[in-house]
Amino acid sequence: MLNPLYTIVAILVVALSTGCAQHYPEVEPDFEQNWQSQTYQSQAYLIPTAGEAFARRVSLVRSAQQHIDITYFSWDKDTSGLLLLEELRLAADRGVKVRLTLDDLLLFNEKWLAGLNQHPNIAIKVFNPFHSRKLGWIGRAVDFASHQRQRDNRLHEKYFNIDGQWLILGGRNIGDAYFGFSQQANFFDMDTLFKGDIIRPFARNYDTLWHSEHLQDISSLIAHDHQQPLEEFEQAIKKHTNKAVIAHIEEQVEQVEQLSTIDFIDVKATPVFDSLAKLNDNKPYFRTRAEHTIDQYLNKAKSALISTPYMVPSQGEFTVVDKLVANQAQVTLLTNSSASNDSGFIPAYYEQHRITLLNKGVDIFEYKANASNDDHFYHADTYYHNKTLILDSQLSYIGSSNFDPRSDFLNIEFGVFVDSTQFAQQVEHYLLRQQTVYWHVSLDEQGKPQWQSADEIHHDNPDYGKWHEIPNWLFRKMHGEFEL
Repeated sequence: MLNPLYTIVAILVVALSTGCAQHYPEVEPDFEQNWQSQTYQSQAYLIPTAGEAFARRVSLVRSAQQHIDITYFSWDKDTSGLLLLEELRLAADRGVKVRLTLDDLLLFNEKWLAGLNQHPNIAIKVFNPFHSRKLGWIGRAVDFASHQRQRDNRLHEKYFNIDGQWLILGGRNIGDAYFGFSQQANFFDMDTLFKGDIIRPFARNYDTLWHSEHLQDISSLIAHDHQQPLEEFEQAIKKHTNKAVIAHIEEQVEQVEQLSTIDFIDVKATPVFDSLAKLNDNKPYFRTRAEHTIDQYLNKAKSALISTPYMVPSQGEFTVVDKLVANQAQVTLLTNSSASNDSGFIPAYYEQHRITLLNKGVDIFEYKANASNDDHFYHADTYYHNKTLILDSQLSYIGSSNFDPRSDFLNIEFGVFVDSTQFAQQVEHYLLRQQTVYWHVSLDEQGKPQWQSADEIHHDNPDYGKWHEIPNWLFRKMHGEFEL
């Protein structure tokens, strides 16, 4: 499986080797001080399993009457990716208007995708496209090294809007690995279904992106057969889909559609959006706006649960963690272990930051490389991909951003803060109900980290060999933390 973050950094290596690493921007002290948030009365449903997360998408597409708007960072050519596209095509055949926005990092010469753009009711646009399409990662690396300032910014949002009535937000991209269907490796992730007024500001944000100069029609980028535009797509379905997974999905969809009601929770929801101005100045619009939104909560919080696949400081500081610790809040971190991390580069930096966080008093739980999630169809290697922040079991964050500089300064992100004790408790349960998937990391009597799960204790990083020390040292010498 090709991992998005790993490929970002793989390209970065080329840029760093030519001495082109970017630096943190100058951010004025009163940056975004006048930005104001707005809260909406809405309903939220935490989707309880990976299988249902995909089945909900299929079911909603089948129920669509007017329009479907979608944004994802990546969309894989596998069973779930192709099956969902087929459902979108069938909806378009019924007259539903479909708009699909994708980041270009993992798109190459995808004729199977570009052909769908010929459907009169389907429009597919690509964010910040590369010049190279046919030369694979070598072409991308050269393009990146030559145009890093432009290519470094990526669209990281995950957005699924059906008829302006149903909205799915969360950390998942579209692909078997995000729904437990991959036989190679799967992500532990989370989605939330929303109804109500919260959908309106997200729809406006989508329209702003759709009509911006940063998107380009996929047909202008990828040449394909205009006489038989669906031929590549139909061939891909025959070649790249798993019949066992399709049968399982249909069972899940049938179960979803048999439910007469969804157990929604009434919540107060406050959205936070990035600014497309980030593509010009790389300033932390989303992070700053998010911190302004929850500043009063941060100042009084007694407990905080931070869930993120990548924990990397911005400008050498863990600003939110430090504020919470200064106020004597108990901070718990759920993140990848070095072995479970899907990036070969993040652990090089996290290895050092782990000690820093433990010395601050942060309680750390690291995801096991061999964790087995009971809602995955296939059990293989596993990665942690959940993104949330929960304060005092009351305020929860659902969105696309990680706790890293790339989310702060380079990627276009968004999210929503949900004010509801009941919802927060459901999120906590979702993350923590399988305690056996985590190592509990603490400092031993010598001040060194130790990993414990039940009666099993390790004083060396579990499943992470000593051979990593030399490449990790080299990665740190690159000083590429801004890109992670």
